[in-house]
Amino acid sequence: MAKGKRRAMGGSGWRQVAPLIPLALFASAFTVSATDDPAVATAALDQGLGKNNPVVVPKQPIEDPANVAVNGVVGNGVDPGEQPTQVVSGLSRNGIPNAALKAYSRAQQVMAQADPTCQLPWTLVAAIGRVESNHGRFGGNSLMTNGVVTPGILGPRLDGSGTAKITDTDGGKLDGDAAYDRAVGPMQFIPQTWQMMGVDGDGDGVKNPQDIDDAAMSTAVYLCSGTGNLSKAADLNAAVLRYNHSQQYVDLVISIAKAYAGGSWIAVGNGTEGDDQGVDRAGGVVDDPNIDAPADQNLPQAVNLPTYPGVKPTPTPTMVQGGDGKPTTSPTKRPPTTSKPSTPPTTSKPPTSKPSTPPASKPPTTKPPAAPPVVAKLQTSVGLIVGTVGSTLTELTKATTYCQSELSKVTITHPTQQQLQKCVTAFQTGGTKAVDQVIRNLLSLLGLLGVLGGGLLGG
Repeated sequence: MAKGKRRAMGGSGWRQVAPLIPLALFASAFTVSATDDPAVATAALDQGLGKNNPVVVPKQPIEDPANVAVNGVVGNGVDPGEQPTQVVSGLSRNGIPNAALKAYSRAQQVMAQADPTCQLPWTLVAAIGRVESNHGRFGGNSLMTNGVVTPGILGPRLDGSGTAKITDTDGGKLDGDAAYDRAVGPMQFIPQTWQMMGVDGDGDGVKNPQDIDDAAMSTAVYLCSGTGNLSKAADLNAAVLRYNHSQQYVDLVISIAKAYAGGSWIAVGNGTEGDDQGVDRAGGVVDDPNIDAPADQNLPQAVNLPTYPGVKPTPTPTMVQGGDGKPTTSPTKRPPTTSKPSTPPTTSKPPTSKPSTPPASKPPTTKPPAAPPVVAKLQTSVGLIVGTVGSTLTELTKATTYCQSELSKVTITHPTQQQLQKCVTAFQTGGTKAVDQVIRNLLSLLGLLGVLGGGLLGG
């Protein structure tokens, strides 16, 4: 089959196909944009891959999330104390490991063949890698030169304690937990989603979620599934929202992708022994005039970056001049003047007057433990419907009533519990537009979109 040819796969639901070609051919098969940095983009993989290992993209959007939101955390790769603006402003200092950068670039260029209408930018895949695992470096992990994260990244246990509740789907094979699922790898795929659509991105015969090559290519396939065009704001938002059903997550990912597209990135070593730590592909300067305009420069930017409730921003150090004339970032750690300790406070206030207040009475031992996050539940005629973390029963009832009404408009008067749950979750995380998309997907699966969708959902 010729490279880039689109092929219908019958009833399997998979269409676009692109063979993973050997590196020597890969380097000459594409017109590499300056943004990708040719030195990185054309060296995407060390191994050669044959025609028998194609990448295919499903013609229906993958609805099962790659990862799920955790209460109070936007992603493993983002410190709970960081505000979104701090994350974005620090990107060019944070750096992207070489192995990850090659995997992201490879994903973009393969998708340019597998599904050119998707318009996937590598910066979007990189932004997800930054939020999910800090490019494979979360929890003391490092990326080996072959792209495998070591010792391995596991997300929080999805046991319903501040998270969704997902009982084990892989027998603990991927996440080591035989009771509940945990997201795995640098792109944080839930085991059941990985088993459904994981991709062997480096042609070694293994689909490994801990391998950045496999994980990044799988993320690209996930985002391009369906017929969306990621250069359009609505399609972009919908694709990332499918990946993780949190608008806060979407806003941060898109903002990071926009910053990367503007040149706010550098390539660094993978952090392993003998690795080159001094590589700097983008110059390490935001808006470097020597970098050409990126191919994905029109990627929509998130509007009004969110502020995480209850989180105090981590102060950003400012450069000041130290006593030796050199700049320092610790202006608050200067030693106190010697004049203050010369008058010890013990000379004016005898310590004998304070024993009346035992120190043992001061610890806040009476404070109750933090209450678990509230998850509203509503019993309906089709089964139990669960609200998003923090939502009230009133909000859940409103969402359920709205979904039942909208579904009935398209003749789905008796939805299944799964159909109703997806609609309710979409309403609570993305509003009425998200509900419209869920209904469109449902009608498409039922073969009714051409008959009913245009008139009832506005074309």
